[in-house]
Amino acid sequence: MKKIFLDEETLILDSFRLGVQIFESGFRPTFIVGLWRGGSSVGIYVQECLQTLGVETNHISLRTSYRGQPYYHEMVASADTEIRVHGTQFLLENLNADDSLLLVDDVFSSGKSIDAVIKRLRRHLKRNMPGQVRIATLYERPSYRETAIKPDFRMHETEDWLVFPYELNGLTKDEIRKHKPFLGPYLNDTAPDGPGSSC
Repeated sequence: MKKIFLDEETLILDSFRLGVQIFESGFRPTFIVGLWRGGSSVGIYVQECLQTLGVETNHISLRTSYRGQPYYHEMVASADTEIRVHGTQFLLENLNADDSLLLVDDVFSSGKSIDAVIKRLRRHLKRNMPGQVRIATLYERPSYRETAIKPDFRMHETEDWLVFPYELNGLTKDEIRKHKPFLGPYLNDTAPDGPGSSC
């Protein structure tokens, strides 16, 4: 799988474009949930875009047990992997059936993380689960999908491995030196180099 290194400006502009796509669809979320890490930053831009267009929302982040690129293939390969969801208390206390919920992630691959979030909310909210739940993502990898759910809004389709501007873990020292040269002088030359290593 080829690695594509994304820049900050592209991430921001695509996130705003995603917000416009959601607005043009007529969907008006009352709650926006960004999945930590990547979906939380995308969610901020989507929320800002929708607010500027007159859509008032509550916006928070949720964390799942996803651990990043070095562990991704291991997680997908294991049918027994349980995705844990953290930080749902605010949603459980405030969501109602008449709310509209937008779940935002940077990449939609297997769908396991968002599926885990939806299942946890349904299990605890019961009749208070919002009647309208939509999923938005910047990138979708359709061939990796392992759930029945799929994004309602997306900007791009890809089969490549995407490296976002905030990611360092899982990159080789050479990749860091090439794409984040300001870190080069501080890399530990005695540290192991390769997937799963960090500076």
